[in-house]
Amino acid sequence: MSAALYSEFFRSKNLAEIAWYGTTEATSRIAKVLLKEKRISNSEPLRELCDLVYGELLGSSRPEYIYKNLLLSKTVFGKYSPATTSWLYEFKVGEARADAVLVNGDATVFEIKTDLDDFSRAEKQVESYYKCFDRVVFVVSEKQKDKALRLLPPSVGILGLSKRDRLATVRNAKSFRKELSSASIFHLFRKKERDILEEKYKIDTRSVPPIQRYRAALEAVSDQPAQIIYSDFVAALRARAPAEKRASIAAQLPESLRAAVFGYNLKDSEWQLLASRLQEPIREFL
Repeated sequence: MSAALYSEFFRSKNLAEIAWYGTTEATSRIAKVLLKEKRISNSEPLRELCDLVYGELLGSSRPEYIYKNLLLSKTVFGKYSPATTSWLYEFKVGEARADAVLVNGDATVFEIKTDLDDFSRAEKQVESYYKCFDRVVFVVSEKQKDKALRLLPPSVGILGLSKRDRLATVRNAKSFRKELSSASIFHLFRKKERDILEEKYKIDTRSVPPIQRYRAALEAVSDQPAQIIYSDFVAALRARAPAEKRASIAAQLPESLRAAVFGYNLKDSEWQLLASRLQEPIREFL
């Protein structure tokens, strides 16, 4: 069976439809093949199939979902704690989009490069990230490790995914604040966060026409030291996406679904329904 079909199982749409309707075409196809191969029985709960499919992806070309799930396990559930950590996926930074941002006192950008990715955009990605963050880490496969060491600046950290599916530090990230830009950071604040910022720095835009207020606030914040605005930004991110709530949902599901819980916009009720579905026997999903 192709890795593409296994990957389909972990997509947001498939998981949501399992929760809503009890089964999906992809789930049924996967279950029938694994049953035919006698790798699972139809009396076992669907969560067993979920873990089996995840194991198949680990043994394949390992799509980005695998990297995200292992990264979550190593950081939020390993080195740190959900109670003190915030985690954001697909975070747009200028012209780049970070795969993940972890906030735990400091903020760290993670960029994933699987075997199917190249480094053609790496220079511009790093440039964009360092305007708004002081720590950048690339997560790469064993195959990409030497290339990462050769092409990435020495301040950029590197995590390597081994053939045994373990993430190990190849090079530690170093704090690099030389390129931080108050103006670039300002664009990443949300409306309510900008209002707090304006109040803190006594920026009054009430006399400015509404269409010009954003520009006026941007110019005022740009005059502030970048490291101070960066500290405000990290505090805002910390409050924006606390990991504790998501971790409590993830605790009801297989570990293979951690990246899905933290990355997909399903409602809490949908996750709870999915958790219930995963306890049902596989024969219900054929």
